Amino acid sequence: MSAGGGEVVYGAAPVVTTTAGGLAEQVTEGVTGFTSEPARPDALAAAIDRALATTPKQRDQMRQAGQSELNSRFNHDAAVGRFLGEITPWAVR
Repeated sequence: MSAGGGEVVYGAAPVVTTTAGGLAEQVTEGVTGFTSEPARPDALAAAIDRALATTPKQRDQMRQAGQSELNSRFNHDAAVGRFLGEITPWAVR
């Protein structure tokens, strides 16, 4: 994901996206945003309704969850550790 994608996904408001593109891979349903099936206006409207119905506290929790996800997925040290764990599991503890 690009930095721009991370900024969108983990901004101040819940993300609403369809499952057709790469952005949906960054969204955990109900935790960091809401998804809907592609080409289903009714499903998209329902996802938007869910996002609009969130309270300020829920939005803050979603933002924090997204920020935590962003930090863990795009942290250089963590990424190197995951990579080394995959290719040399005996070397990583």
